[in-house]
Amino acid sequence: MQQYFSNKKETDVLYINEKDVHHIKNVMKIKPNEELIVTYDKISYLCTLNEDYKTAKIKEIYKSDTEKTYVLAYIPVLRDEKMSFIIEKGTEMGVSKFVPVNFSHSKFKIPKEKENKKIERWQKIAKEASEQSRRLIIPEVTNIINLTDIEPIDGVNILCSIDKQNVKSIKEVLNINTYYDKISLVFGPEGGISKSEEEYITKKNFTKTSLGKNVLRTETVIVCLCGIINYVNG
Repeated sequence: MQQYFSNKKETDVLYINEKDVHHIKNVMKIKPNEELIVTYDKISYLCTLNEDYKTAKIKEIYKSDTEKTYVLAYIPVLRDEKMSFIIEKGTEMGVSKFVPVNFSHSKFKIPKEKENKKIERWQKIAKEASEQSRRLIIPEVTNIINLTDIEPIDGVNILCSIDKQNVKSIKEVLNINTYYDKISLVFGPEGGISKSEEEYITKKNFTKTSLGKNVLRTETVIVCLCGIINYVNG
């Protein structure tokens, strides 16, 4: 059953976003009186589509449990297919907010005049992944920032590192005893995070953390980390 997000609710009626009407009618070919899931204000409702295709009548609450953990992911700017993968899979796995970062080893740079269009596309990917995975929120994808703009949050702050010194294992940093409801993650591009960048980030209260003996592809890191977070979260 397809899920959509709504920005307006009146009594037992939810309004379908204008951009989704075409998808409902011509792509999914959902007919009036057929069921669909519509999410509004962090609550998902089982609804029936009305004749106008612009509204849906609420039948019952489908899902209302809140997400336990706020996950902020500082992600490196990569080529389109890898960025799409990270945002899609990160959304499915529970990331709350994506912040793209320019690192010194980043091979791919986005011209300033094209940045807004890229962010709009990434935000659309997050929306579609939220609908597919039936999440109650759509993660935000922010503007691209520089290293100096990375900030810790009041919780666990993880810097993924392949360094062999002064680094903690992921099981030391994330376990039942150290668990917080807010977690921020920083990981680098294919060339990794430079030593000076790691030093700068650790001074901001991020813990250098190893994900194991194997060196993971950049786009694999988000799946690995979120899997661990979901496991610890129960």
